[in-house]
Amino acid sequence: MSEIILVNDYLHGLMGEQVLWDFMLQGIPNLIKVDLHVLKGAPEIWNLNLSFEKKVSLYIHTYHPDHKAIIQNGSWFGLIPSNKLKIAIIQDNLRKMGKRSQIQEYNFKNAEYIITNSNEVDEHYSERKTYQIPLGLDSKLFLPRSKNEMRKKYNIDSKWKKIGIFVGAMNEVKGWSRILNIVDAHPDIYWIIVSKHEENLQRTNAMVYNQIDQNKLCELHNCADFFIIGSPSETQCLAAIEACLCNIPIIMRNTGFVTNLSDEEKRQIGFIGENLEEHVEIIKHKELSFSPREIVMKYYSIDDMCNKWIIFLSGIC
Repeated sequence: MSEIILVNDYLHGLMGEQVLWDFMLQGIPNLIKVDLHVLKGAPEIWNLNLSFEKKVSLYIHTYHPDHKAIIQNGSWFGLIPSNKLKIAIIQDNLRKMGKRSQIQEYNFKNAEYIITNSNEVDEHYSERKTYQIPLGLDSKLFLPRSKNEMRKKYNIDSKWKKIGIFVGAMNEVKGWSRILNIVDAHPDIYWIIVSKHEENLQRTNAMVYNQIDQNKLCELHNCADFFIIGSPSETQCLAAIEACLCNIPIIMRNTGFVTNLSDEEKRQIGFIGENLEEHVEIIKHKELSFSPREIVMKYYSIDDMCNKWIIFLSGIC
């Protein structure tokens, strides 16, 4: 396969975590990474008074003139100027969120190819042909571990009726007001709150963890009896998939990756629907059987994602 350029502002997780771009670079041959770190390593380009897009364009045409295509984030910066194929990844459903972006709309209209990651996105970006390649997750990191060992490690008392985990941010993008009401309505449930920001919550039945690494996140998932999030819209909801890989049932609205599942598959991963409060009551009082890891392993492996990319790129380059 010919050289293909992969562009984002950062191609590695800001806290050292593995992200989409890492997995693509590791699993897809002949990808050339270009991000802010790479540009800073070429001061003759970095020091020019040019936009990010133009710096990237100059860099790749200087150092990789024989490339066949450019893959880039399609939401947060403009198309890289080039006469080669441009492939835009639309991960952010800004239309459903009511946050239409001129940049994303231009990229969506003008890139030669559009990649999405779920039926949720396809539904709102349907006026042209798109190619769906769901994000894969690290099933070797996120896997079931001993609940007793993990709860002992994190000093979680055995007195609690159930243990729930929320992963995201304390804002309405993640439906935080509803989650907080549920936390306060269930003082006999212990709540693990994981935020990607520096945030805090003063509750006797909750502990907040900020900006943690993925290994610790996996351990905290394995402390929990269930995962919950209140997002009105998700493109995939990676945190929920990570919980499923740890074999933790989830409570969430019918958004993100679950829109790709059948009704029976949804029942096997947890409770999907608008009534989060009712679902917490059910999972609190009933011992139910779920198989979330088995379901998501069928669709969200890194190898499967990379293979789909390889097939797609081989067909156009």
